[in-house]
Amino acid sequence: MIYTVTLNPALDRTVYVEKLIKYESIRVIREEHYAGGKGIDVSRVIKKLGGQSVALGFLGGYAGMEMEGRLLNEGIACNFVWTKSETRVNVIIHSLEDGGEYRLNFRGPEIRPQEVAELMQKCRSLKPKPSFVVISGSVPEGVDPIIYEQLIITFESQGAKVILDTYGEPLKKGLLATPFMVKPNLVELSEFCGKKLSSIKEIMEAAKELLKFVDVVTVSMGSDGLIGVTKEDSYHAIPPRVEAKSTVGAGDSAVAA
Repeated sequence: MIYTVTLNPALDRTVYVEKLIKYESIRVIREEHYAGGKGIDVSRVIKKLGGQSVALGFLGGYAGMEMEGRLLNEGIACNFVWTKSETRVNVIIHSLEDGGEYRLNFRGPEIRPQEVAELMQKCRSLKPKPSFVVISGSVPEGVDPIIYEQLIITFESQGAKVILDTYGEPLKKGLLATPFMVKPNLVELSEFCGKKLSSIKEIMEAAKELLKFVDVVTVSMGSDGLIGVTKEDSYHAIPPRVEAKSTVGAGDSAVAA
């Protein structure tokens, strides 16, 4: 079974307006609610590709209940730890006049130590056993970034291959547990290396440095495509040019595929 882990999910509230004007009251044309979070997006794409997965992580409050309901309606199995803190709500504004997208990401809730312990216990006793696990996104307030290292060790001890998609300190901690694959985007890889990566050659060389810890490195680069490296091969996949309706979940779709 494939499992996805989203420790800091969000109910995405998307609003569409004709245009944004300073200091004026803007009429909303329509509004949509969407269960968001990087691991959740991976589960969604797996479902659309005909596969099955179980979404793990933290949910809380009315926003959390709405999220779980929406996921179940999409046919996505859920096994979340319920927290005393409310799941965050993000706001995404689409301006129809210029096609702009403005995303307001709020801080996540503070997770209590006993809730972290409950998640770890849940992950130690998954049924059916995990074959692949995707751990994606940021770490919420109150949780030590070492949790990704602990989760990877827990899943690998059950025979699972783990894919890690995060950045900053959680990425550094997670790499210590030697997951099967990591998928930074270009900005995250540059941040990890401590320098700007401009050319395809530089990106590939930086990605190969991560092979000290993992078997596969995939770097998403938006419209410039995707780079994949292993100890044996290197690839640069260039997508066809299309009109982007939204970039939300693009990297997560690559992980799911």
